[in-house]
Amino acid sequence: MDMTVKRCVDELLRSLRSCSEYREYEQARQKLDEDPRKRKRTDEFRRKNFLLQNSEEGRNMEAQQQISRERRELRRDPVIDEYLRTELAMCRLLRQISLRLMDSVDLDLDSMEDILS
Repeated sequence: MDMTVKRCVDELLRSLRSCSEYREYEQARQKLDEDPRKRKRTDEFRRKNFLLQNSEEGRNMEAQQQISRERRELRRDPVIDEYLRTELAMCRLLRQISLRLMDSVDLDLDSMEDILS
């Protein structure tokens, strides 16, 4: 990797680790980790949610309703709710950064738009 790019990536990583979104996420993660039962329930939900969103079953209304019920139930717990909320904020931040990076470089992917969307 080019040294200038490496330095800039390192600086971006330092900035990410010091931003408020990451600090809040880390605090929420530490609170969740204090209760292994809550951690396990949360991880099981996150896994199911990810698999659902990335599968054909994700188009199934019944499966979507089931995961929504699970989400509502879990989010009644303030520790789990805070973790999921801060995790989502971090994911959105990382997505914004990724989109900006991708938009800044022309990789000539127009012919592949149908499979990348």
